[in-house]
Amino acid sequence: MFHFRKILFTAVLVAIVLPLSVVQAKPYGAPPKGGPGLMAAGPQVMNDLNLSAEQIDLLEKKKVEKRKTMINLHSQLQLLQVDLAEAANRKNPDMKSIDAMSRKVGNIHGQMTAERIKSIVYLRSILNDDQRKIMDAHRLEFGMMRGMKTGGKRR
Repeated sequence: MFHFRKILFTAVLVAIVLPLSVVQAKPYGAPPKGGPGLMAAGPQVMNDLNLSAEQIDLLEKKKVEKRKTMINLHSQLQLLQVDLAEAANRKNPDMKSIDAMSRKVGNIHGQMTAERIKSIVYLRSILNDDQRKIMDAHRLEFGMMRGMKTGGKRR
């Protein structure tokens, strides 16, 4: 079970970072800031993919749609968290209400995760076979860097 959570966390992390760097890496060409890891490797991956103008346009359009969706979900999540905190701080908290709100929070987290995974699936769908191999090689390299960073220990 814990191994599954670790894999899911890694997939979610990739899903969060990769779509954000996908579109910005090629058109703007800004060098990545920060240390090693996926955030720094993301733009490099996109540069190595050598995306066509058509692929970049498709990603730009998808990025706008995805941002709107994620902003909407994030605002719903924040509002629910405020309501949940308010309900928990009442003199006599209604546990059924708190449970219901907690499930809604979980559902929104699930929707956000699904949207991030959809971004990866979409990216892979517009890549050709050679580009997918390059992307997969970078993902493998990132996994190896992480192993070295943590001393190769499993947590």
